[in-house]
Amino acid sequence: MKKTNVFTINAFIYWFFTLCYMTLIYYLSSIHGNSFAGLLKDYDKPAHLLIYTILAFLFYLSFNKTGIRRYLLLLSFLFAIVYGITDEIHQLYVPYRNASIGDVMADSIGALLGSYSASKFL
Repeated sequence: MKKTNVFTINAFIYWFFTLCYMTLIYYLSSIHGNSFAGLLKDYDKPAHLLIYTILAFLFYLSFNKTGIRRYLLLLSFLFAIVYGITDEIHQLYVPYRNASIGDVMADSIGALLGSYSASKFL
């Protein structure tokens, strides 16, 4: 029987898009705080929720295409939350930006929604 490579070209493509999306999040959180002044003032938490819903969904797809089947929902949820926490820490070093527990909570809710949605629709 031929041994299959777990990391197929499809898995590579999914991980590529997931990493590109993570890079976009990092880039956006690196923008000087004054550049965002008023832009997302009233939409900060919904934006975090949406961004991390998408990230967890992408993690779920990527892990799934890699061949991981056990604890898929939990893994995608935890990876998105950890990335959200590290992103908040990163913002401590960006001028006029700060870390927020409220943002981490919105990230976590989004990660839960994204993981759960992926598990139900895929």
